Amino acid sequence: MTCFCVSKPELTVKLNPEVYYESEKGDRFAARYGGLSDGSLNFAKVTFPDGKVITLPQLMSASGVRYSDDREYTWWEHQGTVRVEKRGPDGSWESKYSELKPVSKP
Repeated sequence: MTCFCVSKPELTVKLNPEVYYESEKGDRFAARYGGLSDGSLNFAKVTFPDGKVITLPQLMSASGVRYSDDREYTWWEHQGTVRVEKRGPDGSWESKYSELKPVSKP
């Protein structure tokens, strides 16, 4: 019996610089988009106005780029704006912010 070992490069995480967003009410968010070096997973690391940080994997989307844990939060980037949804008590998605717009660094 012959055994072969294949050496693969070590996976690394690639993070892009923070992008800042603001709601119509002035609430600020920060997002860092990134992924694994082999391209198998992309994600968004989002900082909410209250300081809460969540990391959401990228999911399939018919339009725009959608990141969601499919349990509690969805961060949906589409045509230059972002929509934030949170799962409600009845299990349905509720829009918390409908048009976050990119802004320069705070």
